[in-house]
Amino acid sequence: MNRQAKRLSPPAELPPEAAPARAEGWYVGSAVADVRANPDQGAELVTQALLGDEVKFLREEGAWLQGQVPDGYIGWLLKKDLVKAASPPARDRVAVNVPRAILYQEPGSGAVAGEALLGTDLPLLALKGDWLEVWLPGRPSAWVARQEVEFWPGGQLKERRSGLDVIKVAERLRGVAYLWGGVSLYGIDCSGLTYIAYFLNGVKLPRDADMQFKVGRPVARKDLQPGDLVFFNTSGTGTQPTHVGIYTGNGQFLNSRSHQGVAVSRLDEPLFTAGYLGARRYLP
Repeated sequence: MNRQAKRLSPPAELPPEAAPARAEGWYVGSAVADVRANPDQGAELVTQALLGDEVKFLREEGAWLQGQVPDGYIGWLLKKDLVKAASPPARDRVAVNVPRAILYQEPGSGAVAGEALLGTDLPLLALKGDWLEVWLPGRPSAWVARQEVEFWPGGQLKERRSGLDVIKVAERLRGVAYLWGGVSLYGIDCSGLTYIAYFLNGVKLPRDADMQFKVGRPVARKDLQPGDLVFFNTSGTGTQPTHVGIYTGNGQFLNSRSHQGVAVSRLDEPLFTAGYLGARRYLP
């Protein structure tokens, strides 16, 4: 996805460390919230925000709030998807690493408290066997199965990751439908896929393909390795990227395509041969 955006200048089984309490702010209270270009349901979907994401407030207009979401975009969100709350004094976080994790009211209970989607990261409150208690904005805390999340001590991924790890994350969304501006299993675009796959491996990329192309290390086509991002201009309009994918090896890459969704494509397809712009590497 390539668009102009307004932007301003990521374990150990131990209890979370105390941190200073934070003032109230606006947080996403639903599993995924649309961020639109204008305060209208028919306006362009510019990106999405996930449960627990903080939205930096700018202004309100009727049922809408304008703010900046963690990926850098400024847009309009429905206030019904947001909650005004103060996050807890916890440093450690957990990140959802499955397409959809179920949240429960109590460990191992059948009472569902909601869902959290791949790439969601939430403050960790407590550990109890195979269950972790997480903070939810504006409602009681919930419990998630340990196998569906990973620890981020101090709010950061500490482990070294590789391009193969990036591919593993992206593969979990294989078959998901294409959605312009989407970032979840309910619909995702090409740069949303790369953004989430790298975010869960400790690298916070810019949200859009053209900005992703400007960072990282250039890689010659003959030197491509699994996990490198490959960029294309598929509209025949010049040298700005309009599409991005994750190279998987053997001339193939994983990407989210219109009408196909998240699927494997080949570099030698005519569309991609003609529009190939180059590749970037962000991990060793």
